[in-house]
Amino acid sequence: MDSPENELDKKLLALVWGENMSDTIFQRWSQGFEWSPDEKCALVQHAGGPCAVIAPMQGFLLKNILFKIDGNENLPSLTNQDAQRTDFFVDALCEVLTQFETERWVICKQSLHGKATKNQGDCLGLSPKQELLRNEESSSRTEILEDVENLSLCLFHRSIRLTHCTSKEMLKSNIKENISEFYSSFGVVKLLYSIILSKGINNVLNEMDNPEMSLVDPIHGHGSQNLINLMICGQAVSNVFDGDRDVAGLKLRGITNQVKIGFLTLLEQLRYLKVGNLLKRPVFPIWLVGSETHLSLVYSLDTTLVAEDTALQKAHKVFDKFDPEDNGFIPCDLLKDMMEELELVCDPEYVKIMIGNLDPEELGVVIRTKFFQEFYNNEVAVLQAKPLNFNLLHYNGLTQSSSDGKVRFRRGTARQIDWQEGCTKSHDSQIESCLHTRWPGLWISWDDGKAPSLN
Repeated sequence: MDSPENELDKKLLALVWGENMSDTIFQRWSQGFEWSPDEKCALVQHAGGPCAVIAPMQGFLLKNILFKIDGNENLPSLTNQDAQRTDFFVDALCEVLTQFETERWVICKQSLHGKATKNQGDCLGLSPKQELLRNEESSSRTEILEDVENLSLCLFHRSIRLTHCTSKEMLKSNIKENISEFYSSFGVVKLLYSIILSKGINNVLNEMDNPEMSLVDPIHGHGSQNLINLMICGQAVSNVFDGDRDVAGLKLRGITNQVKIGFLTLLEQLRYLKVGNLLKRPVFPIWLVGSETHLSLVYSLDTTLVAEDTALQKAHKVFDKFDPEDNGFIPCDLLKDMMEELELVCDPEYVKIMIGNLDPEELGVVIRTKFFQEFYNNEVAVLQAKPLNFNLLHYNGLTQSSSDGKVRFRRGTARQIDWQEGCTKSHDSQIESCLHTRWPGLWISWDDGKAPSLN
């Protein structure tokens, strides 16, 4: 019969890594949080996969630095670079771990010295090499545990020690005292395990549409949307739309709380999904940017980008609510309810007149564009008269994704253009295509004339 420790070990392995994980996946995730030598507050990612943890941590780190000090994108206030950025990193770790309600937090650490015994978290689905390692003598295991670069997933689990914290103050103190755990090898996985064990494995599973899926793809090693959402808002939900939806009797969970850093994805431009306003309009002007295989990040100091919604923006949100499938229209019989929610005049006779104006062909639907031309034409004209201009920066933690092999923040100047001017432009990069889902018609001039990679 399995011990409680073994059962926890199995559930954690299944949730994070799934069945039949590729031998190379754990190796790709086996890195600590590491500072770029070329950008003092940028984190480095060595291989594809752990961006689902590293990029969100970069976002929370930048939020704490840029919006707690003096709002200078060049980060000049970090006079004592190592000590100050570590303090901000500690704050970011605590913030990610306290996004959900819990009575206690769990910090995952490693004990690389001392003997690992057979009953300390036996692993499932061991490869022949891992099985051989498991059966070695205790003294040999101790030697292998000290060789952290070659530590297998099974032996890594045997080296884990958990510390329980019962208050946020205790949590921060413990993280600060043991910050080397996150800088050292496997620091990324230790944070991931700390988040899951603090929230509770069953709580994570209950928030997923398909609890049979793992947080890390067992073949390609990419983090799932569940993992991305868990990192940026504390909810391990599977979707990026606002709120929950009922589809043919199946409840699909979306984002229900305001997020501090947002999320945009190229998949929306490709029309695979639609990101909701809660992720598009975070508290701070920082967004994770997803390609098909990787997460990078854009941010700005222009807080007007996340300012309170205008009447027009609020109206678009309400229309989205009544058009959850993003068809671009709603049935005529929903017009009265929508007008009532928008606090427009909605007595029956007036609504009947509006239906006649908006649906003259009597098709039974109200088209989005016609609705906004009828009720919000003045607001649209005001927005068009004030084209958006702002500075933004892009972060990609992979050295191989940079043209010069250095992880640095790329700077750009963005402005919205009308469609006539857009016809004269000669290129449309992936990053611009992705940002168009938030700011249609956005054109970006980059510091070296080359658009940064999303991959």
